[in-house]
Amino acid sequence: MTTVAAIQGENWVVVGYDSRVTEEQKIYTLPKENGKLFKNGNYLLGVAGDMRAVNLLSYVFKPPAVTATTYGAKLDKFISTSFIPELKKCFEDASYSKEGDQDSQVIVVVNGTVFEIGNDYSWARDETGVYAIGSGGDYAMGAIIASLETRKRTLATAKTIVRQAITIASRLDPSTSPPIYVQVQHFG
Repeated sequence: MTTVAAIQGENWVVVGYDSRVTEEQKIYTLPKENGKLFKNGNYLLGVAGDMRAVNLLSYVFKPPAVTATTYGAKLDKFISTSFIPELKKCFEDASYSKEGDQDSQVIVVVNGTVFEIGNDYSWARDETGVYAIGSGGDYAMGAIIASLETRKRTLATAKTIVRQAITIASRLDPSTSPPIYVQVQHFG
């Protein structure tokens, strides 16, 4: 599968991802410009799971427009009532979604907020602002939490910690591998 990890700060979000894809007994290393994290409108979208989801979210999905003033409970409602229905429609129209579920996890970053969307289209936000998905997600999550206990949460340290966490995941998870890339979304 993969590892995608994120740390949410006061007015930024750092998201990192690895480059390995395993499909039908084959191993691929994705180029940076066609990776598992990409900008789509005002969104950063990270995917763990099927490459089909990456393809659809990169080239087919048209996310609904969101204003920069939409945050907090309004943003939660927007994700529930606008974003997820459009995501589900995109997957269903492409015959990717089956019986209301799909086979990937998605990290959505919008307006400085991270949403983790499951294969059943449910979403969650965590008050810690720390997220990790994919087969190496648990390893990355542990590494991030351990690092944040002893370091101040700044943009610079978040970049370093996310990169280190995915590196650790790549040592423990055979479906995660360098190169590792990091992107930042600034807000406000």
